[in-house]
Amino acid sequence: MTAPVNTRLVIGPNASLTPRQAAGFMALVSVPGLGIAGVFAAQGFWPIFPFAGLELSALGAALWVSLRRNRYREVLSFEGGQLVVEFGSLGSGVGRRLVWPRTWTRAVLEPGRRRNDPQRLLLMYAGRRVEIGRCLTDDERAALRERIKELLRPVAPEGAAAAVGRGPEPSTQDLCSGE
Repeated sequence: MTAPVNTRLVIGPNASLTPRQAAGFMALVSVPGLGIAGVFAAQGFWPIFPFAGLELSALGAALWVSLRRNRYREVLSFEGGQLVVEFGSLGSGVGRRLVWPRTWTRAVLEPGRRRNDPQRLLLMYAGRRVEIGRCLTDDERAALRERIKELLRPVAPEGAAAAVGRGPEPSTQDLCSGE
């Protein structure tokens, strides 16, 4: 057997909204909303201002939460005989880190707790388990599980697969983008 391949997978949400776009959207919604509220306030319907402000505050809070969640990352590093799993946010560093032996770790795909819940991708070692890929779709989780299983196995020397009677291992597309 040859040495296992060193690889790093970065899992993160599909963050299509940038902070600049969020600020532009907030301005695009706020200017007409406050303008309409101003027109009504000028006609004597002044209580509309607090409600317009509350509505815009709720929208701002929702955008802030969305942008914050978009910074979440899970990094799986396959280094030598170890699997290093790091959880954290961009700009905040690593919040949690696990180091497990590569050959004894398993990747398992479980159905959700209830009928319509998404599947759960778990890494397991010595009775411990950690869920990864919550921001992925079920199809992406299944493909990621296959890629992880491929990376957890030690690499056989060339010709060993033919000697056992198997063909080469199929390659799977890596769904995770590195940064």
